[in-house]
Amino acid sequence: MKFLITLFFTLTTLLVSAQIERADSIKAAEYTVKSLEANSKYADFGSTYFGKDKIVFSSSRKKPGVSNKVWKKNGQPYLDLYIGDVTSSGDIKNIKPFSPDVNSKYHDAFVAFSPDLKDVYFSSNNYMKRKVKSENIKIFKAKIADGRWRNFVTLPFNNDEYDTGHPVFNKDGTKMYFVSNMSGTLGDKDIFVVDVQNGHYGTPVNLGPTINSTAKEYTPFIDGDVIYFASNRKGGFGGFDIYMTRLDGSIPKPINLGKGINSKADDFAFIIDNEKLKGYFSSNRGGGKGDDDIYSFVQRTTIPICNQVITGIIKDKLTRLPVANAFVALIDSEGNQIRKHATLANGKFYFNLKCSISYTIQVTKNGFFDGELQFKTSQVNGYKNEETIYIEEKEFKMRNAQEMLSVESIKFELNSTDIKKESERILEKVIRLMKKYPKMKVEFGVHTDSRGPDAFNLSLTKRRAEATAEYLISKGADFMRLTSRGYGETIPLNKCVNGVKCTDLQYQLNKRTEFVVLKR
Repeated sequence: MKFLITLFFTLTTLLVSAQIERADSIKAAEYTVKSLEANSKYADFGSTYFGKDKIVFSSSRKKPGVSNKVWKKNGQPYLDLYIGDVTSSGDIKNIKPFSPDVNSKYHDAFVAFSPDLKDVYFSSNNYMKRKVKSENIKIFKAKIADGRWRNFVTLPFNNDEYDTGHPVFNKDGTKMYFVSNMSGTLGDKDIFVVDVQNGHYGTPVNLGPTINSTAKEYTPFIDGDVIYFASNRKGGFGGFDIYMTRLDGSIPKPINLGKGINSKADDFAFIIDNEKLKGYFSSNRGGGKGDDDIYSFVQRTTIPICNQVITGIIKDKLTRLPVANAFVALIDSEGNQIRKHATLANGKFYFNLKCSISYTIQVTKNGFFDGELQFKTSQVNGYKNEETIYIEEKEFKMRNAQEMLSVESIKFELNSTDIKKESERILEKVIRLMKKYPKMKVEFGVHTDSRGPDAFNLSLTKRRAEATAEYLISKGADFMRLTSRGYGETIPLNKCVNGVKCTDLQYQLNKRTEFVVLKR
């Protein structure tokens, strides 16, 4: 990284950081590291994914058949961007200059692409009109059109008074992270973030002291809610080390990625394909081919702050409709219930998860058999698991030695025979069961609690029972197999009768509707 530091101490560079709190004993993942044959005797660093099977990186290597202008600061050619194919072993093959549209006669480095690969962002010396107006590094943008990169513009927060560079995007392209020494910087260089929406940019915001330090932070990379970066803060192995932490600042001190990834030299520009658990970083450690070299790695274990989510929906196995008010519990591998909540009308649920852990989701719902889903999360940080769990309705239940249809109580408007909209789906189940069992006869009974006059309660339940039977017949139920009866408050399920004061919950137990099976 000697070349990199020279370049950005004079023209101003950008890299990234974080240091584990020794007392926490949080260990980073384990990695297998390999040097690339693609490295040259010059500087090669700062790799970026271009899709899933190509890599773009910066290099000062000489271009065949081209006059290579030398930078006086180190005697090497100016940096250009190169692109190559990623092999299954992690090597980079078929390397060629990235684009004559982007590569200028001055330094071009640290490239980023929008998620759709239609926009390119890169760090350069005041690129516009191919003339260096100042020694500052700035971020420039171009669009792909007719196979060419065109419409080069400087970003609105660039300034001749400070540097901006090392752009990188989150997964959906709504936020761009970059390095700068603009106003508000805590150290020599800090990492900032800016909102991006439809080609417009918000106000850059410093990521704060849980990520930035009084030293230098460079080369950010975003993996879900985790940021990787390089820093030369105190407590590392030497030079610049690569660190990781959460973007929300919930970890007091970033985690050093440890030996292998980090060395006594400068280590920076970490990127990872979180589906393949493979990636690249740059280093000027001993044993390399040139100034800075690119190394590939394979992540062998889970990162300690890897998180995922699961979103899902509970559905009726028969109707394929969402099930509301189903209780969904998340159980860990040791049988401990982590969280439990009820689904809303859309049947959806959501849980936060840890990576590489076995979980069970248990579903319970009155009138349904219990449902269960067992699964294990992957090692992909930020992955969104999506599941649909089907539960099967119970057809019958027993109460006081009577067989009944397993349906919820029908709800009516206050002191009315009008059936509430939410109860129509309950009655659909009654019709389905009567069609499934063509010889079955049922009695629909309506009950109230002991509150209110006896005669009024009896009259109201009779009218409600008749209205419900008429509704079922209008929807196709056989009137010869369906009877209705209003019981008022004459058959309580508990001791809440006239003269006895009870709780609302106790009263509600008696206020019910039942479909009693008279004949199967």
